Amino acid sequence: MIAGLLAATASVAGEEETICQTAGLIVEGGTSETRARICRIATREIPKLAACNVAVPEGVTLRFVDTLPEGCMGIFHCGEALIRLLSPELMAKRRDPDRAFASVPDEPYFDSVVVHELTHAAYDSAECPFVDCPATAEYAAYAMQIRSLPTEAREAFEATSAFDHRVSRDELSAMYHAFAPDRFAQKTWLHFTQRDDGCQLIGRIMGGAAFFDRERF
Repeated sequence: MIAGLLAATASVAGEEETICQTAGLIVEGGTSETRARICRIATREIPKLAACNVAVPEGVTLRFVDTLPEGCMGIFHCGEALIRLLSPELMAKRRDPDRAFASVPDEPYFDSVVVHELTHAAYDSAECPFVDCPATAEYAAYAMQIRSLPTEAREAFEATSAFDHRVSRDELSAMYHAFAPDRFAQKTWLHFTQRDDGCQLIGRIMGGAAFFDRERF
């Protein structure tokens, strides 16, 4: 049932638009079923994010598109409150069997990508003392993405990890993410779960008090 999840549906620029009651999320394009699915994800996951100190802002737009840069399933546009996302069907077709999340089934994977991008939207207003903070933003996004997975899917992700050591902060950098995003994701989850309170660290990140970036010269 979706009656309690949708605030309104309208036609915008030839495409359907749905507004989710949770956080006033705006979903554009796709089918009515995929838009309703986003609203269900928002209803379920945004409170869980809030419980881990991630406050998704009101009025983020999520737009279904047919093309994204190679390897991308979703993209948050900084300063625009806009997420572009592949449909569940396209995402399933374009998944790479050699990537870190390959062992996660399609349905929970799609849901987790939405969580990843919503976390980027939440971090967009966080204070960064450098030109930008890509490693910090990706740390938060991957930690929340993997945390959102159902137990079996999360265990499948963990089982294929290339690492089992205690991860230090210095192992997680913008350059490492750029060259090895899958390993960055695996190390992020290890680092997050190795803290006494990972959500406390996320709170410091969202509050502009903790970073994985450094000044680049």
